[in-house]
Amino acid sequence: MKTDLTNDAAAPKPAVPEYTSVQKTALKHLHEVAQQFESLFVNMLFKSMRAASPQTSITGEKLSPAETTFTEMLDEKRSEALAQTGAFGIAKILEDQLKDSVLANPARAAKSQLAPEGIL
Repeated sequence: MKTDLTNDAAAPKPAVPEYTSVQKTALKHLHEVAQQFESLFVNMLFKSMRAASPQTSITGEKLSPAETTFTEMLDEKRSEALAQTGAFGIAKILEDQLKDSVLANPARAAKSQLAPEGIL
């Protein structure tokens, strides 16, 4: 006996809430801020890992200030890229926890200022 799993009447579809434009803007800001927070957290993780490892170059010499600066900038870009993928899931958890409070007062959340791009 075959069961037809495509029967739409048997499984009701969950209702998708309709958001106002202000709520959509507030949720977009929440997503961006949560990603910035995840990026900041991952960057701090990278800094801690670098501090725990030997501060020498491939040749065994001490790192120059230029190499240190380059490494810090590279870690920052890597943390931003990781946050965009959602690999750690920190942004998703923050969004889930803060979504209700943002939707309760979307005008205030939509007006909130984001950090300028690249400044964390």
